[in-house]
Amino acid sequence: MSVLVLFIAGLPLLALLAAVVVVVVTVTRRPLPAPSEAADAARRHALGVNIAAWLVLTVFPLFVAPIAIPLFRATGGAGLYAGVVTGLWPATAGLLFLAVHAIGERTWPRPTGAVRRAHLSPRDAQRGPRWLRRLTWTWAGLLLVTLIAAGATSSNGRAVSVAYATNAVQTAGPYPGWFYGVPLLVAAALVLVATEGVLRLISRRPAVVDADPAYDAASRRLSAHRALRGTQLVLALTGAGVLGVMGVVLSNVDRGALGGALGGLAALVGLTGLVAAVAPAQPAVQAAWPATAPVPTELAAGA
Repeated sequence: MSVLVLFIAGLPLLALLAAVVVVVVTVTRRPLPAPSEAADAARRHALGVNIAAWLVLTVFPLFVAPIAIPLFRATGGAGLYAGVVTGLWPATAGLLFLAVHAIGERTWPRPTGAVRRAHLSPRDAQRGPRWLRRLTWTWAGLLLVTLIAAGATSSNGRAVSVAYATNAVQTAGPYPGWFYGVPLLVAAALVLVATEGVLRLISRRPAVVDADPAYDAASRRLSAHRALRGTQLVLALTGAGVLGVMGVVLSNVDRGALGGALGGLAALVGLTGLVAAVAPAQPAVQAAWPATAPVPTELAAGA
């Protein structure tokens, strides 16, 4: 079985596992009561958007795989565009994931009544956890460095060649050189731009009426967390796929140590992205409620 078949069979399983965990936890979790009817309606809307986005992210590879796998088998995994199509599926699924979030923000429940209000707060604090944003850009940077290194070491943009002392030259592919790297970089850039667009929509959406401003800000942070967890996952899967393919190809040209190291890094990136994707987000209500203050001893004694 070719490397490409293993790639398209393995990485979607990670996305499927993440989606199952997120949807199950989201559906089974019993949050605290919302502070108002408007807040409860907004929470139900955001919950539906989150579930729909993960379903899209999961269903898309299931439609692609039955078409792609026979194609790769028929071409021996060596078709010029087979690797491009394979490498682009995480980013394509990620763009669909973000599109669902964007639609959800554009259809956010509008405030009713004659009075409108808006809470003035730093928008950067409403763009999701800082660690998740940093992780997203870390995966993007790792993908950039990996593809530049692969492009610089490829022989013709699609394969890698190694010359031996006996003047023999061994060539193996498909190798993620510039032929594959340029489309992947463009797709990753589109994912990052789409993510920033969704985060901007989250920060500019109508405020939740009849709710404390702290709840509204926490609700935005929760929505941003949900969007970022999908973005970082597709970037991590893309990077893991590139590293994994590089590792296997380099092992085929007697660079087993380097290939094994790249394979281990690919596994680490994929698993870390999976863990970050299923990391629980702080519910908006619990983030807004202040901690219960301790009861003074004198009052407790007199109660």
